[in-house]
Amino acid sequence: MAARAKQVKRDKEPLHPPQSDQVDQVLRYLGWAYILLLVIEGALRKWLLPGLSDVLLLARDPVVLAAYGWCLIHKRLPFNGYVVAAALLTLLCALTATFWGHGDIRVTLFGIRTNFLHFPFAFIMGRVFFREDVIRIGRWWLWGSLAMTVIIVLQFYSPQSAWINRSVGGAEGGGFAGALGRYRPPGTFSFIIGTVQFYTLTTAFLIAGMTQHRRYSQLLVILSAGALLLAIPVSISRSLILSCAITIMTGLATAGMQKGAALRLFRILVFGVLGLLIVAQIPVFDEAREAFTARWESSTGKAKGGFKEAILGRVVEMLTGPFTETAELPIFGYGIGMGTQVGSQLMTGEEGFSLGESEWYRMIGEYGLALGFLFIVWRIALTFKLFTLGMTALRRGNGLGLIILSTAAFNIITGQLGQTTVNGFTVIGIGLTIAAMRIPKTPKKTTDEPSEA
Repeated sequence: MAARAKQVKRDKEPLHPPQSDQVDQVLRYLGWAYILLLVIEGALRKWLLPGLSDVLLLARDPVVLAAYGWCLIHKRLPFNGYVVAAALLTLLCALTATFWGHGDIRVTLFGIRTNFLHFPFAFIMGRVFFREDVIRIGRWWLWGSLAMTVIIVLQFYSPQSAWINRSVGGAEGGGFAGALGRYRPPGTFSFIIGTVQFYTLTTAFLIAGMTQHRRYSQLLVILSAGALLLAIPVSISRSLILSCAITIMTGLATAGMQKGAALRLFRILVFGVLGLLIVAQIPVFDEAREAFTARWESSTGKAKGGFKEAILGRVVEMLTGPFTETAELPIFGYGIGMGTQVGSQLMTGEEGFSLGESEWYRMIGEYGLALGFLFIVWRIALTFKLFTLGMTALRRGNGLGLIILSTAAFNIITGQLGQTTVNGFTVIGIGLTIAAMRIPKTPKKTTDEPSEA
């Protein structure tokens, strides 16, 4: 009887992380602040404080530096092999840029920020957050997706001269050319890439809520599924639908490899259909679908070589081109930071990607073939390590880490880290992937947790 009483008491305990000490609690608050700023910093730069647009580009830096200072005081800086390797490579690139590259200290400092400054913070997030925190973040994120969808619909319908379509600094025309006279809406972000990243992570939280846990209300799941299905055509973005497809396939794969696979997959079907029934009643859905279809045909149709050439061919060129176009490249490259838009602005007064638009072009161009290759290997190795940890967690009944990783893997390997929004989503992607695999030693086992049943 005593054993039975203990079991009942244990079953009633909520699945919460162990009580963090004050040090970890401060870091948790900083983690939340980082995520919040990532979502709203574009709104600050466009709508609320346009005069401080350039300064707000670095809005998350004080949060990161505060976390490092706090960790330094309490001897909790994350010194793992990936952080140390990235620090050494960044230091080498900074030295070569100073003595053999562009020699501009401002550009070098921004290059250090791009390549390294925020990455240790990802491991701090992974150390102080738990799976339950990721679920909680997901709940707020899904509610936020409803508001974000309202914003991008308003941007979709409004002229580029409208207040809601202002660009950074308060200039007109924040949207990007789409199709049929419509523009791709950036939401609260500075550029359309923010919308892509936001809804890709929305997809991960949504799929996880359907298959890995049942902590979200059915109303929230249905509404957020509808918001996502509406946002995809409204965005007029090929990248978004492809990114969401990858995350959905990852969710299906993880669900299929777990106990109760049929029920997990059935939930996706039911909530997806209900969400589609909702958005089908909204007039903007049909208009947006026409614009999205027109853009897909114009950019990915037969005239452009179809999906094979327009999408796959482009990806292959992004990955191989940097290694085949090095005839005039200096041995140590042109210098860290030079290939970013900020670096180009500082050195030439003009924005643009002076060393190529894709990330591997930038890395090889900035650091040279040898150091650039080492940085690429570092990014691939980190992705592979997270994948192996995710597979281990999946075998134990927790597929949340792999689902979150599906949103971040491309960024980690070849995302444009010089673009501050991509940099931020890469950081939280790494941090939340690690946190999603961290479960307290005595988790609650209930029927509403099929992934751990």
